[in-house]
Amino acid sequence: MGRPTEQKATTASDPLKLVFPILLLVLQIVFVILFAFHSNYGHEPKTLNEHDLIAKISKMITATRQPAVYLPNGTIYEPTTVEDPVSVPHRGINDLYSMFQDIHVMIFIGFGFLMTFLKRYGYSAVGYNFLIAAFVLEWALLVRGYMFDFDTSTRQFPIDVERIIVADFVAAAILISFGALLGKTNPTQLIIMCIIEVALQSVNEWIGLRLFCAFDIGESMFVHVFGAYFGLAVSAVLYKTEKDDEEKEKPIYHSDLFSMIGTLFLFCFWPSFNGGVAAAGDSRLRAVVNTYISISASVLLTYICSNLFGKGKFEMVHIQNATLAGGVAIGTVADKIVYPAGALVVGSIAGSLSTVGFKYILPKLKKLKIHDTCGVNNLHGMPGLLAAIVGIILASMPAYSLHENNLLSSCFHGTHRTGLQQVGYQAATLGITLSIAIVGGLITGFILRLLENKNVLTYYDDDTYWDTPTDFHNDELENE
Repeated sequence: MGRPTEQKATTASDPLKLVFPILLLVLQIVFVILFAFHSNYGHEPKTLNEHDLIAKISKMITATRQPAVYLPNGTIYEPTTVEDPVSVPHRGINDLYSMFQDIHVMIFIGFGFLMTFLKRYGYSAVGYNFLIAAFVLEWALLVRGYMFDFDTSTRQFPIDVERIIVADFVAAAILISFGALLGKTNPTQLIIMCIIEVALQSVNEWIGLRLFCAFDIGESMFVHVFGAYFGLAVSAVLYKTEKDDEEKEKPIYHSDLFSMIGTLFLFCFWPSFNGGVAAAGDSRLRAVVNTYISISASVLLTYICSNLFGKGKFEMVHIQNATLAGGVAIGTVADKIVYPAGALVVGSIAGSLSTVGFKYILPKLKKLKIHDTCGVNNLHGMPGLLAAIVGIILASMPAYSLHENNLLSSCFHGTHRTGLQQVGYQAATLGITLSIAIVGGLITGFILRLLENKNVLTYYDDDTYWDTPTDFHNDELENE
């Protein structure tokens, strides 16, 4: 038996369905024009031949402090010792492409399938994830190109493998926000949200990296905290109570299995996410090892807590999400000297905290009229806050935080800071991130309300905006 005829007619006449392709076509034309006038290829670093290598070593021997190598995401690599004369990273396709592939898989497969737990919203979860990510990659390259890399003499900005990695990071922030709104937004609203959020996220990161010069190599503040609390702020404005919501949000057996596909992809590739733009050498090694250990610890603590809370049974929502919290929580200090034992402690706390969030905090947020479909506060928000706190603590120990490697001449207090000053700037970065995310999310929410679908019966239902197969409408499927 099919869906009621009256509801089909209502959704079919939705004018927003006509707005979406027109809006997206206009934006794509604008993107083509901007890319044509202002973008160009970046350049691959040149491999040093023997003569150049000898000259470079000689120069380093005679100088006590070499010019810093500035990386597009704000990371600074600065060789300061004769013993480390040729460790300046080769930031090219050979050095970064394998990690880019891992991160790309996380964005399109990991995030996409993680959201497929809703029993009647699988097409939308994967499909909108695909749409948002592809749109954001183009828009983020433009926004960050003009904001971070624009050359006023050539009137162009470069695009290389490191910059497309950073565009993937921006996409991750927007997809986290999408997770909080999953099931309650239409495609037009999502595109509008992307336009606004990419701009705000980039401004926030520019302040954090160029002025405050905070370290956050795994983007726990700039991606996870920002994306989670921006999405929750939008959700608070769009909140509606519906009797059927609780039933519609329940998973079924195979939808939870699809979601676990996303979990396992994210788990396997998270070390690349946190280490992708770290400087080559020991810095990147630490980022990979710390993440590997921390995320493994969060898996074990999630199983422990889930079993205790469930009185001997595991809850799938915990296993799908909280197991990944260690990757978020170690992100800010992933490339720092926290030692394997430190990473183990951070991951253990994160897994426990996230599981507690899903069990006890998520229901309380709903009572406060903040709906969080995917539980992004528990997987991204709170572990991201934990990461920021760990970063603040580590900043007080310069021998372990190595914070001077992140300093620029544009930084407040210049290229020299005490550990106490860095503590202040790490805290200020967290504060400004939360402020821009929450205020920007509230404003965006009010804008999106002008474009919302008034028919709440269409929430969590693929049939609203997708051509669904006949078995989608079977009574048996609806009653599972």
